[in-house]
Amino acid sequence: MKLITIFLVLAVIGVKAQMVAKYTPKELESWQKMGDGKGTVVQSQFYMEETEGSLGFAIISPEKYNDVVLRYEVMTMNAATVLVALLNASDIGNSTDLTVAADNKGGFAFWTKETENYMFGFGVMAHNTLPFIRKSPVTGAETGILKLAEKEMIHSGWRHSVECGKKGSKLWLKIDGETIIDYSDNKQLEAGKIVIRVRGTGSDLGKCLVRNLEIAGDPVK
Repeated sequence: MKLITIFLVLAVIGVKAQMVAKYTPKELESWQKMGDGKGTVVQSQFYMEETEGSLGFAIISPEKYNDVVLRYEVMTMNAATVLVALLNASDIGNSTDLTVAADNKGGFAFWTKETENYMFGFGVMAHNTLPFIRKSPVTGAETGILKLAEKEMIHSGWRHSVECGKKGSKLWLKIDGETIIDYSDNKQLEAGKIVIRVRGTGSDLGKCLVRNLEIAGDPVK
């Protein structure tokens, strides 16, 4: 009887550890938006697109997380589209809040110099780099790059599964189930929000389709 009780307790613990929050495209439409662009539901998917003059368009989660795993499927709609996801995004310092002014245009420098975050870049060929994990803020000539992947795996017009994770010191990026980057950060960032960002090039606007987004992690206050 005791063995059965222990088994049931462990089973319940295991189930809790695997619980995830799944977001429909309609729910993503209600996330905070940043920069010039639009995020709308199109045929049961969430469509993100920059608009003319954009410096980048992003959506920001309503919840904050410390250890967290973000998973979703994404398709870029043109070869110019660059995708990044950010974990633990917050104001610099002890705060876990993320302050975004109403007139913030979503420029890249905001994420690299004015906030703390782990940035996971993929589908970044249009910006002449390989997939990466970087840590912000950076100063001076620093790039904040923690590690680069050995290859690009995102193809325009293809649907890919993406997983970005942080657990303790461990960071990783998976594309289509393959870990292309892993890294251990001995000075982990505190909790923060999740951000999904799309950007094009100087002449072409970024656009993508997102679906089946889920977040595994316990929200923090």
